[in-house]
Order: sequence, then structure tokens, then C-alpha cells
Amino acid sequence: MVSPVNGGAVDGAANSLLIRRVFVALSLAGVAVATWLMLTRSGPAPEALFALPPAHHATAFAMIVADTLLRAARLVVLGTVMGVLIPLPASITAHLAADGAAAVAPVRFGSDAVKALILARRRVRVGHIGALLVGETVCEATMLLLCAAVLVLSLDVPLMAMTGPLAWSLSNFALVALAVRVAPSGDARAPRLPRRLRISEQRWDRIKTIADDFREATGALRQVAGIYLVLLALATLGHIAARLLILPALTGPSAALADPEPLVAWPFFLLYGGRLIPAPGGAGLVEAGFAATLGGHVPDAQLGSLAFWWRFYTFHLTAIVGWLVIVVSAGRRKGGRIDETGDRAKTR
Repeated sequence: MVSPVNGGAVDGAANSLLIRRVFVALSLAGVAVATWLMLTRSGPAPEALFALPPAHHATAFAMIVADTLLRAARLVVLGTVMGVLIPLPASITAHLAADGAAAVAPVRFGSDAVKALILARRRVRVGHIGALLVGETVCEATMLLLCAAVLVLSLDVPLMAMTGPLAWSLSNFALVALAVRVAPSGDARAPRLPRRLRISEQRWDRIKTIADDFREATGALRQVAGIYLVLLALATLGHIAARLLILPALTGPSAALADPEPLVAWPFFLLYGGRLIPAPGGAGLVEAGFAATLGGHVPDAQLGSLAFWWRFYTFHLTAIVGWLVIVVSAGRRKGGRIDETGDRAKTR
């Protein structure tokens, strides 16, 4: 028999899950509607789909492949700094799965969780996983500020366009500082909140062990050798550049060279400002932002096609591939458990 207290807790959890699912569904519906409206903005959808030359698509696809490889390489380098061996294929899998999860999670919260899960399956300790995620965030936030400064000093870019990456960098620096601050030391007593939640002494000791491991791993980042700093900077700058060059690749070299500032600056704003939108996928606000910021800088006849394909390469493609990776990984893990259970039964 379920007690009234437990029954109420179960009902509350079920209602919360339902609300989250409805929120995600409505947000993704907004993305779908905005995508369709942009695609049909300049004419019938079939014409817009095939309006861009194949060479432009090939270049944009190469950019997103380079982006994924460079992000994966950065994680490999961070692992090397901490003494953790992360094969490049495993790092690629982790990033693709993280992209898939981020597409359906508010403020991309599912991204780090899925990446952490895949790394944990590679026997990476939890504290080291936290330090790896912090290292990625610090690299990204630092290089974003550098990229924004370079764009402002070298090109006539709108300063408003730099507010997106600036806000993302500052908010993530704040989150990193908070994570380091709240990580308990080895002799720390459980604060009031965990005690009120009735966290056992064994579990609190486990939390302190993970926190000590996290501090040790982040300490390695403070003493990183110069060659690794260079590799981390190059990988991060390369991945950011690859993302920013997707729209110029779709417009073609002649159009990109004629008016490069808005084709680089406003996608910079949308890519990182869009990550701060609470709704999964931006709920169509990114697509609307593309039309509002770039409507006067690209031919109106190509605006819908460019918006669709830019969003496809920067969001839809990685989300689809990421979900395929998640499904395949889950299937393999389930199959491995079944085989392991069968082997145990045979030995009995």
C-alpha cells in the first residue's frame, strides 16, 4: 500500500515530468514552425531547398565536420593534461551525443549530463569528468572574448552582435566559479541543506571524495604546459571559426567577401546568444533573429534558403546525428547487459 506522502510525491514527479515534456514539445514545435516559415519565405519549399549550389553545401558540411573534430580534439588534450586517456573516437561520440541531448534540453542542460555519462562509461572518474567540463567551458569562454575583441578591432562589426558571446562567456565564468566554490573540502561538514535532505554520512563522504578528485584535476589545469595551452587555444579558435564560416560558405566567396562583417558577426550573436534561451532549440527565436539581423545583408530571394540551411548545419544536423549516437549507444549497452545476464545464467 502506498502512503499518502509517497503517493503525493509520485504524483508531483509525474506532473513535473509531464510539464517538462509539454514544454519541450511546444519549443520544438516553435522551431519547426519557424523553420517552415523561413523556408517558404521566398517561394515554394522545394525551390528554396535546392536554391544553393552543391559546392556551397560541401563547404558548409566540411565546416561542421571540422567543428566537431576540433571540439573532440580539445577534450583529448584536456584529458592528456589530467592524465586521463580519452580516445578521439570516444570524444567524438561524447560530443555528438551531447549535441543531440542539448537540442531537447532547456538551456542545453542535457549536453553536459550526456557527455559525462559517456565519459563515465569509459571509466573516467566523476571528479575528473567535472574538471574536463570546466576546462572545456573555460577554454570556450576565454577564446570567445578574444574572438570578439579581434572582430571589433579588425572589422566594422556591430557592437550589439558581440553581446551574445559576451553574455555566454560571463555567465559560464560565473558558473565555473560557483562550481569551484561549492565543491566541499575533505574535512568539510555536511551543510544544513544536505542534512535536511537526510543525506547519509557514507554518501556525504562519497561527495567529498569526488570533490577532492575534482580539485586535484582542476589543479592540473592551473599548471598546464605551454604546448598544451597552444593546442587548446588552436582547437578552440578553430572550432569557433568553423562555426562562424558556415554562413559565408553558404553565401559563396563573392558575396562573403563583398560584405563579410554581418555574415560573421550576427551568426556569432545567434550561435551563443541562442544558447541562453531557456526553451530547447530556441523555440524559433533563433530563426526569427536570423531574419531580423541579416534580412538587409543577403538577397531577399535567398534569405529563406540561407536561414534554413544555416540552421540545418548549426543545429538540426548535429541534433539528428547526436540522437542516432544516443540510440545506438543505448542499444549496445542494453545488448551488453543481456549478454552478460545470459552468460551468468549459463554458468549457474
